[in-house]
Amino acid sequence: MEAYWIWWMAAVVLVIAEMLSGTFYLLAVSLGLSFAGFSAYMGANWEVQSTVAALFCTVSIAAIYRWRQGQKNEETNLAYDIGQTVQLVSWSGDRNARVSYRGAEWTAELADTATPDSSRQSWKIKQIIGSLLVIE
Repeated sequence: MEAYWIWWMAAVVLVIAEMLSGTFYLLAVSLGLSFAGFSAYMGANWEVQSTVAALFCTVSIAAIYRWRQGQKNEETNLAYDIGQTVQLVSWSGDRNARVSYRGAEWTAELADTATPDSSRQSWKIKQIIGSLLVIE
């Protein structure tokens, strides 16, 4: 079997695997393998093929990494959560509680300005620190 077929079959396998993962990184590696297959088709030796694969894999992965870094905007995500209502599940101390928000239980802490009220079931998110919700 010709070397370019091996490169291209490996690229197709990675494209199929990418459909299961959804990260785009396997697609980037697949692109590099495709270019290596093209260089093999053009008659390049093994060293050139592997260099082309390494170069294109590295460049495409770096491009996806930079693109994903630009897509992260935590302020937008946090801004959506601020002001949302959470439901009290249980108190776990004077100022700490477990609350239900978006279908999951979260650890929450009362804001400095809030006073504990065991009869109150609904609270608002004032701030988020890591995975801790500050409620008032």
